[in-house]
Amino acid sequence: MSDFELRFRQIHLDFHTSEAIEGVGADFDANEFAETLRKAHVDSINIFGRCHHGWMYFPSRRFPERVHPGLAGRNLLGEQIAALHERDIRCPIYLTIQWDNFSAERHPEWRVVGPDGRLTGTGPYEAGFYKLLCVNTPYRAFLAEHVTEVLETFSPDGLWLDIVSPQDCSCSRCRAGMLAEGLDASDAAARMDYAVRMLHGWMREMAALIRSKKPDCLIFFNSGHVGPRLASAKDCYTHWELESLPSGGWGYMHFPCTQRYARTHGLDALGMTGKFHTSWGDFHSFKNRAALEFECFQMLALNAKCCVGDQLHPRGRICQTTYELVGAVYEQVERKEPY
Repeated sequence: MSDFELRFRQIHLDFHTSEAIEGVGADFDANEFAETLRKAHVDSINIFGRCHHGWMYFPSRRFPERVHPGLAGRNLLGEQIAALHERDIRCPIYLTIQWDNFSAERHPEWRVVGPDGRLTGTGPYEAGFYKLLCVNTPYRAFLAEHVTEVLETFSPDGLWLDIVSPQDCSCSRCRAGMLAEGLDASDAAARMDYAVRMLHGWMREMAALIRSKKPDCLIFFNSGHVGPRLASAKDCYTHWELESLPSGGWGYMHFPCTQRYARTHGLDALGMTGKFHTSWGDFHSFKNRAALEFECFQMLALNAKCCVGDQLHPRGRICQTTYELVGAVYEQVERKEPY
């Protein structure tokens, strides 16, 4: 087993908040936030540093232009960390990687280019922030500086780096890299082979940077699935997190199959479902208690810890109904932990 042991009762808290939204965090109360989690038997929560829109939720000195304009100078991330640590609740920081609308809009030269020469992802008149970025571009240097600032400012319990998967990219730098290796960039299979190796190289650079600043920092790169492709990059991870919302696209067979594979690698693992009836950001619904019990108890039965996904309202008020549901299940998980 890895030296990095996970806690049993976790939350993954999203906060993907558009610049069009005002009053961000205006209703946030750090004591209410942390006490609600404590009463719900939560002992670890992934909290947000930078979202898919590209906005940061703390007063960045290196990138003040990227602080959410609706935050009104508030250090939302710092307030959360202080209140959570007072209650011995671990709080890794979430940072987006390959989806960052701020960067994509201002630096199209950082974006993934398809084999047809077009930028991949949502177009300029489509809803969404799904504009993929290539870490083989100068975006790589930005990420290193951004992560360095987060590490030096907060000394976090962990970093949760989201949207990290190989992309079929034909940008000038990926084509040049392939040419230097004597590879045919017009061959789709060769492009993907290069993409995997290039991405794993970036992951090793990032993991080394994190460990140089904070050796005991938890590190997870999320691609929505843990499978054989990650085995060759296992040294970049401290643990596995198996994102698997059964009613949100993954299905009920995904987690048990994936965990039976993941647990063979000597790293601690957790399963991640959601409080949502369907998938991420489904604000208007709640999973029924029997379903959440089944999913969490199945995690325990397969030697995994538990994580439930949630999303904080843009004004920052934590949802009591959500944590009544979570608490009813996590109270039972806590009683089972000694076994």
